[in-house]
Amino acid sequence: MRSADVVVIGAGVAGASVAYHLKELDANLHVVLLEAQESPGAGETSKATGGIRLQFGTEANIRLSQLSLPYFEQFLERFGVDPGFRQHGYLFVTTSPEHWETLQRQAELQRQCGVPTQLLVPDEIAELHPALRVDDLIGGAYCPLDGSLDPYTVVQGFLARFRELGGEVVTESLVTGLSAMDGSAWRVQTPEQTWTAQTVVLAAGPWTRQVAAYAGIDLPVFPYQRQVFVVERPPSVPSSVPLTVDVDTGWYAHTHGYEVLLGGTDKDDRPGLEATVDWDRFARIHEATARRMPVLVEAKVVRAYAGARSLTPDHHPILGPVEDKEGLYVACGFSGHGVMHSPAVGLLVAEWIVHGAPVTWDASALTATRFRSDLRLTESVIF
Repeated sequence: MRSADVVVIGAGVAGASVAYHLKELDANLHVVLLEAQESPGAGETSKATGGIRLQFGTEANIRLSQLSLPYFEQFLERFGVDPGFRQHGYLFVTTSPEHWETLQRQAELQRQCGVPTQLLVPDEIAELHPALRVDDLIGGAYCPLDGSLDPYTVVQGFLARFRELGGEVVTESLVTGLSAMDGSAWRVQTPEQTWTAQTVVLAAGPWTRQVAAYAGIDLPVFPYQRQVFVVERPPSVPSSVPLTVDVDTGWYAHTHGYEVLLGGTDKDDRPGLEATVDWDRFARIHEATARRMPVLVEAKVVRAYAGARSLTPDHHPILGPVEDKEGLYVACGFSGHGVMHSPAVGLLVAEWIVHGAPVTWDASALTATRFRSDLRLTESVIF
């Protein structure tokens, strides 16, 4: 049996960020990061498409993005690795009067929070994205600060600094049990080792609900499959165009080098952890592509891959202490935004543990207790 001050379960982007920030805030803490796989960050984080955006429909998600953005802008200087952050912007477009009203309301909220969101008419959209069909559009919303990066590099940056600060990463350590001990400590079981710690953080991505269940906790976070189809980028599509979302269908197109990543249209219709590519669903992507970016219809499909993301009922993460479970914390349920919010999540959860409450921004509304209270968070920017 081994002991630590804090055991973080899950070395994806959220767990790595929490672990790093704990050591950054208190160098004397003995922090152990457990990862089920052989390589940290090789799970669901590695399958993320790396989008980073400030355009959300609630102040909570906007604030998480705003806290995270400076990390990405200064990642090389701070962590010694370059995730290739490109601020090409996000562009949300619609043909629907109802969706246009929603985009306008969201833009107003975003501006109130300091986000420089622009509302565009079709001619302006065509100038920004010449490969997009615009003749049927009412308008769009665009933020030039949004962009994309490589998620795997972000994880490795957090892990490198965590190790430099004295943190310990233990791979191939699948957690098979979690239980409270006498004296408010926790026992974490793996096939190879049993750990004890005063504090445990559950950051196991789509598996967090399963791990929490070992301790008798029912977290409302559910895994859903997501898939991406990658096509060759034609010369007529500039690599600098914004990551574009058709709000009406949920379709998105994300240029990445000489390729374009196509996805969406399946945000909540494939529950479960089995990450398999369903080629029958490519027809839906193809139809949405023909509608909004017809130049890609004949583009060669290079590959496809699938992953799982964790959704909560309100599409906001669950952060902070677990009620009536002293020393147990969660960082999960990012609903597709785990990479983009990982710096803020790590900082806030670490502050909760070290200081007793988050001091950078009051994230108390994001604890699991909200699901049995009158507090309702409603995120409308979902695709």
